[in-house]
Amino acid sequence: MKHLPYELGALEPVVSGQLMEFHYGKHHRAYVNNLNTLNVQSAEALATGNIKKYIELSHGIKFNGGGHLNHEFFWETLAPIKEGGGAIPDAKSDLRVMIEAEWGSIEKFQETFNAQSTTI
Repeated sequence: MKHLPYELGALEPVVSGQLMEFHYGKHHRAYVNNLNTLNVQSAEALATGNIKKYIELSHGIKFNGGGHLNHEFFWETLAPIKEGGGAIPDAKSDLRVMIEAEWGSIEKFQETFNAQSTTI
């Protein structure tokens, strides 16, 4: 796991420090720990010629590896307000134009995103 480029509370009030601590210290760490364990088991399976076991481990490696990579992306794309994070993109930015083309407005995007992400 990479060290965060900011303190866990730096994204407040947009994202709580408690939520960031959970995501970094527990959620992301679990993906990394599981991936490390599975990688060791996978190497052992290959070394002993247990191809069946090696293949069985692949789903867990993909799942935990994906969780790890998704969280790395999460950390890299967030920024504190003082560094430009939490701000709605400028009206002419490519991101804003794409959001408005897809959802009609920033507000509609936020509404849809919030509704869909609460079910995860």
